[in-house]
Amino acid sequence: MPVSDLFARARAERAGHPAVVAPDGSLSYRELGTRVDRAVGWLRAHGVTGGARVVYAGGNDGAFLALFHATLRVGAVFVPVHPELTDAQVDHIVGDCGAALAVCTPTAGRRARRTVEVDRARGEIQDSPPDCFAGAVSDDDVALLVYTSGTTGRPKGVVCPHRQVLAAVRAVDACLGYRADDVVLCRLPLSFDYGLYQALLCAQAGSTLVLVERGGDRALLSAIERHGVTIVPLVPSLAQMLTLLQRRLRRPTGVRLFTNTGARPGRAVVSELLELFPGSVFASMYGMTECQRISVLDPVLYAAHPDSVGRPIPGDHVRVTGADGCALGPGEVGEIVVWGSTVMDGYWGVPPEDQNRYVRRPDGSLELHTGDRGYLDAAGLLYFVGRDDDMIKRRGVRMGLTEIEDAAERIPGVTAAVALRPEHEDGALRLAVQTSHSPEEVRRRLARLLDRARLPDRIIPIPSVPLTANGKPDREAVRRLCAAPARDHDTTAPSSAQTRTPHEPAAV
Repeated sequence: MPVSDLFARARAERAGHPAVVAPDGSLSYRELGTRVDRAVGWLRAHGVTGGARVVYAGGNDGAFLALFHATLRVGAVFVPVHPELTDAQVDHIVGDCGAALAVCTPTAGRRARRTVEVDRARGEIQDSPPDCFAGAVSDDDVALLVYTSGTTGRPKGVVCPHRQVLAAVRAVDACLGYRADDVVLCRLPLSFDYGLYQALLCAQAGSTLVLVERGGDRALLSAIERHGVTIVPLVPSLAQMLTLLQRRLRRPTGVRLFTNTGARPGRAVVSELLELFPGSVFASMYGMTECQRISVLDPVLYAAHPDSVGRPIPGDHVRVTGADGCALGPGEVGEIVVWGSTVMDGYWGVPPEDQNRYVRRPDGSLELHTGDRGYLDAAGLLYFVGRDDDMIKRRGVRMGLTEIEDAAERIPGVTAAVALRPEHEDGALRLAVQTSHSPEEVRRRLARLLDRARLPDRIIPIPSVPLTANGKPDREAVRRLCAAPARDHDTTAPSSAQTRTPHEPAAV
């Protein structure tokens, strides 16, 4: 079954129901379906056929959804890119995937067979005659190329076949239970797979997707109330924003479910969020682009296991391995390895022998070596400790920076925390915090939660945590903030003079 069948079924069964509420207008499934038909005609007029790659750099609106569904229906491959990427970044993606059509600036799309600017494409699609064509698509054909952020090098395109994309949608839906009467608020970029899958989950259930743009944050609560939003996918910054707004305005809402994946809001933030939105629950999830989703914590388990990311989703299996590749026992920290129905087909254009994340199993299937550290408890619940590039060794102890951040965020009054990797094993460990407390108070409370090896040398208050385009903490931007001359509002541990490097300015 091709992914496009999700929308086709919703269109047939929910024709008059609102499909999307977006900055460029609200559309029922019938109306969005007509736009998809026009986009199919436009794609075919531009020579797009099965297997061709279509790069799209537009924002969150109905035009994005129309071109997305149309590309899949034609049998082509949709390649979403964030509209805030530079021309050089988009140019790399266009060239790497060999795009037949790039909807972006002419400079960014110069290596595509054909390039059309976003605004022009929107207008041309609106004027195109509807086309009911549907390509012949097999389950193993590629539906999406989703490029990773490229924090450890140039971005790589994760190959997402129809089979695995559908498996991910169905497995996540089995855990979260999106309903036909749900209204899903999506402030996440649709170019971000967490955002894009909201569109697929809504199509699966026949529910309504409300797209809001970044920058209209003061109106978020109004949008939630006005549209009857019931599900809100979160990133930490959005969780903080909603608690701040609702604490002040106390608006009546019908939110029943908050979800989160990637960086998790602090425990205190989640606790306040659930209190401010009565009747809501929180589902913590863990995944990565290479597998979409790996585990989901049942909301009923959150109170007893707030640090867990849950059990593997249906169809997937997880083990935790040591350096020798052997499975570790409960409570032992190692690399998280996953195999099953949502593991994608590797990286676009990268030879199999160079794909160290993907390993071929004896049965021929792929398993994903995530590079993340974690452990399973005796009940089979998974705990995420940190990514490989977040792991450090300090005073002889191997630890994850996320352990330190999680401890800080348990402190009431600490909204967010970012721990920075020391320059070397004996270098100073700095913790940037967004908080109403003094650095001394944060240190005093942290000392009750962390052993000496994990206790930061410096606590540096910052007014807010800089974010990436996808709403995740921008560690490099935080590092630059903390590299500014020492201020009288940060604090240094008494013992840090022994570990500070000659290039590290002393805190006042």
